[in-house]
Amino acid sequence: MVGSTLRDISRHVDCLAARDGPYAVVCGRTGCEPHPVSGLRFDDRDTAAEAAEAAAEYRATLRQYDPQVPFYEPLVHDVEDGPMGLAAAGDDDRRLRYLSFCHDVAGAIFEAFTDAGLREVESAAMETYLTLAEVVSDRDDFCLTMLWSMTSELAHRTTRTEHLPVVDAAADSLRGPRAPTAMRPDEGVRAAVEHLEHVGFVGSQSVSPARGDGWEVTLGEYALAERTGRLPTLPISIALAQRLPETPFRFAATTPLGDRRWRLRIEPGAVPDGLVSIDATDDQRLYDTDSEY
Repeated sequence: MVGSTLRDISRHVDCLAARDGPYAVVCGRTGCEPHPVSGLRFDDRDTAAEAAEAAAEYRATLRQYDPQVPFYEPLVHDVEDGPMGLAAAGDDDRRLRYLSFCHDVAGAIFEAFTDAGLREVESAAMETYLTLAEVVSDRDDFCLTMLWSMTSELAHRTTRTEHLPVVDAAADSLRGPRAPTAMRPDEGVRAAVEHLEHVGFVGSQSVSPARGDGWEVTLGEYALAERTGRLPTLPISIALAQRLPETPFRFAATTPLGDRRWRLRIEPGAVPDGLVSIDATDDQRLYDTDSEY
């Protein structure tokens, strides 16, 4: 399965990496460090070149299923020479950020399925995706369809206790060795939600303290929103777990607000719940005429 291949490539790259090596792998066009070499360093050019080939193979594996996986030009770069390529221009490309985020998360989830031994879920998710992809009219929606298929099959074929290992494994794969550490919970929540907006997975967002303990998060134009009274939360869970690896959290409630907005309550320090999806507690505005999902 694709998850086994992606996991093998990631592990190979990890074995090549060195903590303080002088070389990185970056895209010669955008200057970004593509997954799965993001944040990694290498002792010499030959090792970095091998990692660059592995990164290209990783993305080619995903591209077998979705031709919209962004093309990068992985090149060896001496980090002492400073930034390389058009990093600023790449950051300004909202479509590239969106597609890269979706495919990086999808790849990490596939790897997590392999780690957790959830081959049945992976197979079902791929079958669902391939079926739905035949009727998707916008090619940019392929990646979203892939994420929805994995989220849906995970929600229906596993128990809640099986969700946390998948979220943690995917977050660990995406976190990278240079990720910020020791973030306070409020910082982590805000950083995660702001990142979702930056990559275009939500159109707008706000975070405020909730009554009691936790946060009220408002998401506008959330890419995975459904008109079924259920909010898929897996990408949000992974974004949070990336930044809060030591902080258990749960999604306690969600409410559709109309105008393509949702309110989500996140609570820390509790038994993890709602990590894959959560049912709306009040869906009276789900079918408002201004809500177009």
